[in-house]
Amino acid sequence: MTALNQPLTPKKAFLFVCLAAALAAAAWGGWRAYEKLTGRPPSTAEVKRSIWHYLKKQTGASDFSTELAADSVSNTVDVSTFTNKAGRVKTAGRARRGPLGLPETTISVYFRTNQAAAATYEQMYRLIGQQLQITEHLLESDERPRKMSGLVMASEASAYAKNNALNLWLAARICEAYLWPNLSIVEGTNGAAFTPDALLNICDAAFQEAGETNNIIRNYEYLIAKSSSPQQVDAARFRLARLFVDTGDDKRALALLKQIKNFKTQRVEQQIAAIEQRLKGKR
Repeated sequence: MTALNQPLTPKKAFLFVCLAAALAAAAWGGWRAYEKLTGRPPSTAEVKRSIWHYLKKQTGASDFSTELAADSVSNTVDVSTFTNKAGRVKTAGRARRGPLGLPETTISVYFRTNQAAAATYEQMYRLIGQQLQITEHLLESDERPRKMSGLVMASEASAYAKNNALNLWLAARICEAYLWPNLSIVEGTNGAAFTPDALLNICDAAFQEAGETNNIIRNYEYLIAKSSSPQQVDAARFRLARLFVDTGDDKRALALLKQIKNFKTQRVEQQIAAIEQRLKGKR
């Protein structure tokens, strides 16, 4: 595979961008076709299968194990060391926040450093596969701190898919398969940076950039149902209402706008009046 750090001519760069866009469009189109054919969104298990099938195809690998011992991975708020498979203990800083605003795990730096050094997309996808394999191991734990570490791992993997591998489809699928189904793990947590809101905002960015309207709607609905912040709930209601207006569903938009209680602004009132006028005209 061609190294990413080799210089490209303008012509080759243009062709590369076109190819990447075509591959992303093909993946997105196939996913949307699935929903249309089945009449339902895919299950978590189906999304995971699609992720692993894709990663194996991109890397030619079926094993994504690493030198890291997943049993020792935890959040740096709780511990400050991790042990690799060779038995060597390494140290990480406490209470550290990563680029996503979440508490970093004891191996977040490992993946960030290796993603930055990756010279090919194959290497990037292999690292994403390794991080997701550790994610699955952590989420199977009975201990809440380890499950929370798994959510951090998945969030980081989604960000690397989006920002490093430039794969919006994969970033969105990771949110769908690993963050959505596990929001209950962080419900009621005391840490302001580690709440369902924080994870759903990561998903929102992934779905927005991927242009997945159905998942954007579902993500807003999760925010409304699970957010502990009344302001965040009302913000989600307003943004979802605007989306319904754009898709021609004035009735659902109006119902959401009328539920807004914590930041009644002139803009909200104007939206309500405009929708009521349109609905009155349709009668």
